[in-house]
Amino acid sequence: MPILIIVLFCHFLTAFTALGMPLFMPRMLNSLTTENSDYLVGIMFVVPVLCSALSAPWWGRFADKYGKKRSLLRSQLGLTCGFLMSGFADTLTLFSLGLIVQGISGGTLAASNAYLSSMYKGRSLAKSLNLTQFSARLALVSAPLLLGFFTETDQPLLVYRYLALLPCTALIISLFLPKDEHVIDIVIKPSNKPSKNNAFSQLLYLQFLFCFSMVVTFPYFLPYVQSLGDVRDTMAGFYYSLPHLVYLLFAFFLAKLTLSAQLQSLSGFVLLGGACLGQFALNSSEGLILYRLLFGLGMLLSYSGLHLFLSERLEHQKAGLSFGRFDAWGKWAGVFAGFSASFISQFFSLSWPFLLAAVACTAAILILIVNAQESPTYVDPTT
Repeated sequence: MPILIIVLFCHFLTAFTALGMPLFMPRMLNSLTTENSDYLVGIMFVVPVLCSALSAPWWGRFADKYGKKRSLLRSQLGLTCGFLMSGFADTLTLFSLGLIVQGISGGTLAASNAYLSSMYKGRSLAKSLNLTQFSARLALVSAPLLLGFFTETDQPLLVYRYLALLPCTALIISLFLPKDEHVIDIVIKPSNKPSKNNAFSQLLYLQFLFCFSMVVTFPYFLPYVQSLGDVRDTMAGFYYSLPHLVYLLFAFFLAKLTLSAQLQSLSGFVLLGGACLGQFALNSSEGLILYRLLFGLGMLLSYSGLHLFLSERLEHQKAGLSFGRFDAWGKWAGVFAGFSASFISQFFSLSWPFLLAAVACTAAILILIVNAQESPTYVDPTT
């Protein structure tokens, strides 16, 4: 079986585990405390993201020094342990400790991408990054729909115990992957290093704004949808999954796009910002499907553009650190988004996180426009 398929399958197993449960964080917290836990939703959502943001650059250096396969294995092992701890927690403190372990030891997306970067370069690498996002979107489509049937119980934390089997399975399968040291023996040296570093810094800003706009609408999406009408958890899961379904349907067509990274990113942020403004203005669930579809198209083009930027500006001899930094900026955006969502939802309304997301998209559009002339000319190193 091709190595890419194995990596994608293992990433799907871990993504299903790590990305499926946070949507139901309000349900988890209600099972642990009888007090009003609404204010804790954003905080608990931030805990693993914060830990991951702090540890991501270090794990990137670990991957460059000790091997990207080893880094992939440790991330899968960390998720397994973290989910078991959360599943057996009987207090809020123990549950939080499990989230901390998930965050510190996780980072399977960055680990998977770093491993794939040892085999692919240029546009081929960008395509493989789109496919790892495909596996993540597949998890985000399937997990809320499936997990919604099991979280409406008196003991929803039991779900964590069973989900721990998924990263454990990924760990066992990944043991048979070839070592990355033997996969590639060609190192591409970067040219014009100061310019490339500056371009990579600009990409990190875009990554931060994109991840913020995606994550800030996440922690309170379940109560937001329910505020628009009488909606069950499974239907809320459908609304949340819809943009990711769009990604699944059109991801394989991205390879046929001839648009530059600049135009793809710009189009994506415009659509994403418009969709967020529309959801901010909604008073009922009517029209929500349309805006979720637009949200999906914006996400699709934004991911594709950012991945193409990343493949252009990546320093392959420091791929682990580069992906670690890229992932860390996304995680820091998630931390800021979680606190922002918690604050603004308490003082205003559940729809205000969408306004924050639209503001972040506007900032990204301005960066793309201002730096349009500074974008490096892409040369595919595989040609």
